[in-house]
Amino acid sequence: MQVFFGLNTFPKYFAGSVAAIGVFDGLHRAHMKIIENVVQRSIDLKTYPMLITFEPHPKIIRGELSDIGGILTSPKEKMRLLKHSGLEAILFLKSDEELLDMPPESFVKNVLMGHIRLKELVVGFDYKFGKDRRGDVYDLKRYSKKYGFGLTVVNPIKEANFMIKSSQIRKYLLSGEVEKANKLLGRYYSLTGFVVHGEGRGREIGYPTANIKLPYSYKLVPRTGTYFTKVYLRGIYKYGLCNIGYRPTFEGSELSIEVYIFDPEEPELYGMELDLFFIKRLRDEKKFDSVGQLREQIEKDKRECLKIIENLRDEMEVGIYGSI
Repeated sequence: MQVFFGLNTFPKYFAGSVAAIGVFDGLHRAHMKIIENVVQRSIDLKTYPMLITFEPHPKIIRGELSDIGGILTSPKEKMRLLKHSGLEAILFLKSDEELLDMPPESFVKNVLMGHIRLKELVVGFDYKFGKDRRGDVYDLKRYSKKYGFGLTVVNPIKEANFMIKSSQIRKYLLSGEVEKANKLLGRYYSLTGFVVHGEGRGREIGYPTANIKLPYSYKLVPRTGTYFTKVYLRGIYKYGLCNIGYRPTFEGSELSIEVYIFDPEEPELYGMELDLFFIKRLRDEKKFDSVGQLREQIEKDKRECLKIIENLRDEMEVGIYGSI
């Protein structure tokens, strides 16, 4: 799979492709259905399947990131998740004021047909595009006839009476309902970061933790609390106990993400990249009257995790690295 950033890097030999277009934040089950349609249509038409998406997220450019709580997938995560999707190419269009303020028909005429020269476009039923998101699938139907390209509109997918949408996944994560979010995603929600030096509190009390620094400030972090997680580190999966919060027992004031890895084999983790996959939220973050009470709670949390591990039937794929 080839990856291109910007129209000026897009090669002519991909002209005549079948493409999906959208922000695709989260790459959830409905997104993957669209991509499956792209791959199938490319087989039918004997051409390339590709994805056209936007970087950075338009909400960042518009200063509206706080309205949605954060971004679900970074460009790096999108590339990893789509590695085995069957797509031949991903084109990241640069989200800037010029592009975002382009009228819908101008976007189709100048970008999709003028530069990319599509054979067919595949979109979700609720796709919006162009200045102020004025364009929709009804406009695309008119433009497809006017400019001579095929159009496939993919119907919605529902889960528990909710349409699978990025906005609903964000709501679940921000309220700590990671299990519901995971069902819509079709995999475990994840954070990727680097292990940095902390205050060493966990090691002092007998439960050493890896403190995680995220490379992207815009990444959505689930609600504060203690979570049962799976950890991916140097090609190996481990289970762990992750705390997102302010460490009130130690009078902390800054948000931290730290994970106590069960049976760690690496004596030195600093500087390593680590992936956290959120399986279940166990409880709210608490302030304990003593370190002894904190130890007891951590041990209780660990026992609960071990019970889950014993009964865990992994029917999901992590997505980035294959089956758990």
